[in-house]
Amino acid sequence: MKINKFLYKNNTGSILLETLLSLNLLVIISLSLTVLLLSILHLYIKNLYQIELRTQMNFAAECMLQDIKHAESVIISQENGHDTIIIKTRAATGGTDSTPTYITYRQDNLKYYSRILKNNNPITGDNTFCSTAIRFTCKPISVFDNNRTYSIELKGRHQMTQKYFYLESAATVLGQRIMYEVKNE
Repeated sequence: MKINKFLYKNNTGSILLETLLSLNLLVIISLSLTVLLLSILHLYIKNLYQIELRTQMNFAAECMLQDIKHAESVIISQENGHDTIIIKTRAATGGTDSTPTYITYRQDNLKYYSRILKNNNPITGDNTFCSTAIRFTCKPISVFDNNRTYSIELKGRHQMTQKYFYLESAATVLGQRIMYEVKNE
């Protein structure tokens, strides 16, 4: 048996060349998949931040609306260039004969991560990883003294996405209502 030396000379370098080419293709495909996965992860995180911002804004608006609905009186003033709401209510203590409770909504003094405070406790912006900034304004709908309806506007911005979100709502003070009337005969 004679072995053909010509076959062995052509095959000796081809395995190394095929290995190098396949490794290059594997690296290119791996990098492409990594870039794709990182961009998907980046979009996912941005969406999570926007959901967090919207959730905080909805929660703050709902707290303000509920407290204004059950208020005896609402006072709006300015503090450091931002609105402050002072609400007198008896709903928190549970009855009309109890002593009134005062609830204060205001902005804190943080420049970049402004929060809304309820009685000096933050109700927004507690997640510093999300880095959100939320501001609110409140104004009466009517200029008359017997105004019972207030407009609340919230403006939120996320630092990473640089998108602004607006939420506007109105609340009416329900006040004390007579549920039934007793007639004397």
